[in-house]
Amino acid sequence: MALSKLLHIRSKIHAYVQMQHSLKKILLSIILLFIHELGMAQTADRVFVNAKIYKGDNQFDQALAIKNGIIIFTGTNMGAKVYIDKKTRVDDLGGRLVLPGLHDVHMHPLEAFTNAIGDFFFTEGISDPEDYVKELKKAKIPVNSNGWKMGFGHDIYVLLQSKKTPRKMLDEICPDYPMFVWEATSHSAWLNTPGLRAAGFYANTPDPVGGHIMKDSTGEPSGIVMDNAGDIALQMAIAINPVIEKENYDGLVDTGLPLIAKNGITSFCEARTYWKQNFIQTWQKIKDNNLLTARVVLTPWGYPGTPVDSLIDALKKLYDRGDDLLKITEVKLYADGLTFNTTAAMLSPYNIDIGIPYNIGLNYNTESRMATLITALEKYGYDFHIHAIGDRGVSESLNAIERARAINGDIGTRHRITHLETVDTSDYVRFKKLNIIADIQVAGAFTNPEKWHDNDFVIGEKRASVFAPLKSIYHTGATVTLSSDYDVSALSPFVGMQHALTRLPQELPNVDAVVKCYTINGAYTMRQEKVTGSLETGKYADLIVTDRDIFNIPVEQIGSTRVCLTLLGGKEVYVEPRFYEAIDTTINAQTAKCLVYPEEVNDVVNLKIALKKKETLSYKICNSKGRQVYANSYIHSVDISNISINTSHLIEGDYTIMVKTSVGKLIGKHSFKIVRIQSLHDF
Repeated sequence: MALSKLLHIRSKIHAYVQMQHSLKKILLSIILLFIHELGMAQTADRVFVNAKIYKGDNQFDQALAIKNGIIIFTGTNMGAKVYIDKKTRVDDLGGRLVLPGLHDVHMHPLEAFTNAIGDFFFTEGISDPEDYVKELKKAKIPVNSNGWKMGFGHDIYVLLQSKKTPRKMLDEICPDYPMFVWEATSHSAWLNTPGLRAAGFYANTPDPVGGHIMKDSTGEPSGIVMDNAGDIALQMAIAINPVIEKENYDGLVDTGLPLIAKNGITSFCEARTYWKQNFIQTWQKIKDNNLLTARVVLTPWGYPGTPVDSLIDALKKLYDRGDDLLKITEVKLYADGLTFNTTAAMLSPYNIDIGIPYNIGLNYNTESRMATLITALEKYGYDFHIHAIGDRGVSESLNAIERARAINGDIGTRHRITHLETVDTSDYVRFKKLNIIADIQVAGAFTNPEKWHDNDFVIGEKRASVFAPLKSIYHTGATVTLSSDYDVSALSPFVGMQHALTRLPQELPNVDAVVKCYTINGAYTMRQEKVTGSLETGKYADLIVTDRDIFNIPVEQIGSTRVCLTLLGGKEVYVEPRFYEAIDTTINAQTAKCLVYPEEVNDVVNLKIALKKKETLSYKICNSKGRQVYANSYIHSVDISNISINTSHLIEGDYTIMVKTSVGKLIGKHSFKIVRIQSLHDF
């Protein structure tokens, strides 16, 4: 008796659930018909269906519609129907993941991709300085348009082992032309005698601000110049001229921007815009020629040797709110140098001495100078992007922003400090307190935990035990972004995502967190969160389609993710070869295609068929074992038609539907899943 009552109650619940399903479907159909008949729904230019569209907070939609480069709908496949007519391009993504376009708020694209620095790179792993000489002799490096020879990639510690003066080593190879060889970290350079003279470095030359000229036993420059001294020499070597300017332009257009789009990056900040080198003009020319394939914020370089008043006046003239593609709204400052070569600003002395006349690092900009610049220029609209690697550099940068805040008040600035490799624990909470964005790079292998103690010999085991405290700062509630610092680290944001999730004990909690760092948080940093950074109605259709679902794979596989499609404002800026062969697409009903729209309640599968002739079509459904469970035929007589197939009789599981013409040509093959609702709680 009790069992029969239980079965009776269960049947009543099932009938109620089915009634609710039917009511829901009827109501939704009425609403969609009402909207369509009143002309309230726009006709989309392009629609994605059967996708996994990231909405944020681990929520996803099925479909997305675009018109004139703007997202006009996100929701279910059924809801997208009213935006589709015979002129709409419909892409069936077969469950692929769609993410907002990715943001990289710290990269050096022009510096990385220009052809002006030449193409000579040392073989990695050289441990004998004489091998540097051998490779340089063999290379026969050409002279550039400014009369310099250039190379890249040596290790300063290998060079310091040489028994010969570094300057003389290069003089043996190249006595007649100035030569500049960049260290692998770009924080020091190796010059020959003509190069030193061209840069104005002699025995009595004082160190430039933010730099150091190493001397030999006789008091003459040794050939190694640190940080800003190297930058001064570099600007001589690649001083702007028509040839250099063309090499900058071509490097970006031919290589840089295509590679950026291929990696799914639709917005980025150039982390150091050398405005005295015509970088701004190069970017503007690319935009004017309609070749800009990302949204770009330029950050004019705060040249450390320039008097404060002159720098403020110059930067005010450069400020440009621009438009949604190109703007000049940030200033780039360096607080310090690099830990590895003992130039990062530290609170306590380094453990080693490589011949630099200071033991706690150097300052490109003192706290006082930064505070003066920020106080003057944040009122003008600028946000500041500050390089700080050492714990003292980080503290002084925070102090400078706080000093400006004390004078100007909270005026809605979005300043950020980048790198943050060594941070005093007392400063973790200050990012949240002062509303300062923490921008951290973990895409490079050197940021992984197994590499942290490579710096033990420089700063000691205790200070080296926490490198880039990502988790600690994130959990204070501060706004955190992840970026590449390309070409220091890998360009792919997915490598950065994987590393951010696997760098125990300083990892981020989940995939949703790392995606936000590269999307909406990046958009906030660039002051464009109202127009991009998430897939919402009214925002630009800046989006990417990936080859795998990063939310449902082991985190160790995320770094291998490929981008299949990148859209900027609805425009394709990258398409993976053969991507469209792998998905089903309907374009203006020109070809025979079939799309599938499973209902969210799993009782109906809808077919959308595009075929420009009358045709008898057959369709069948097979289960996961390939066994046919349903078959029927249909006479197609219009350009685009829709068929609804009742699947309520099918059990839960994976299915495939195939549609063929009368001569057996396959025009559609799709997989779908049926999941039954078991209780009122599930409903």
